[in-house]
Amino acid sequence: MEKIFVTTFNKAIFKKFGRKLLESFVNTKQSIPFFCYVEEDLSEYPHIENITYLNIFKEQPECQKFVNRNLKKNKNNSNISYLLDSVRFNYKVFAQNDARKYADKIYFIDADTCFLTKIPTKWFDECLPNDTFISVYDRIGYYTETGFLAFNTKIKNKIDQNISDIFFQQYIGYYSHDLIYCLPAFTDCHALDATRWRFLFLNKLTKEYSNYKENRLGNWSSTNDLDVMSDDKFINQYIIHHKGNKSL
Repeated sequence: MEKIFVTTFNKAIFKKFGRKLLESFVNTKQSIPFFCYVEEDLSEYPHIENITYLNIFKEQPECQKFVNRNLKKNKNNSNISYLLDSVRFNYKVFAQNDARKYADKIYFIDADTCFLTKIPTKWFDECLPNDTFISVYDRIGYYTETGFLAFNTKIKNKIDQNISDIFFQQYIGYYSHDLIYCLPAFTDCHALDATRWRFLFLNKLTKEYSNYKENRLGNWSSTNDLDVMSDDKFINQYIIHHKGNKSL
């Protein structure tokens, strides 16, 4: 496939947010397929045209291993702060990794988002140009907003290696080797930023990291509003992110 939407949720999140997300996908007649990674049996979710469910533990066994290995530790951490809740956010990273095998470009959105209107075809390539690996809501001095991300799986470096493979090997490595606990906080945002910063630092120095390019969405430098998605006219006319005070 050329392009797909991707998200992840379990049954509890589906009842709270996911059902409304899928309803909005159908009601706005989106033009590209939607891949949803879940934790339970696929039969527990409603059959909807153009929506595919996949079991995250079956497709990405390392996700299950990470959860099993760290569940006890995570329970104590999450009582302190959501920033230390490594298990809560790991599903997003493994879903993004697995979705790479299904499309040239993947557009990940959190389960607590909704579509407002149909996204025009040209928007997808404006969001993620063909020469760009990742589109991201960077928040300089803070951690990245990962309620929306887009990845181009077809970009090659100067030695004809797939940048996506190199990037995700390191991104996933924070979980498969428990390196997430070496970062300042344990969310997917921090794992993504640690991987991005390595590529940004090395892309001019080594051929392996060459041709890495980002499209930084939003206008963080002028607004300094943490909810950068809601402030961005490029996306907020099509997608709303229900976070914080905007929760459903």
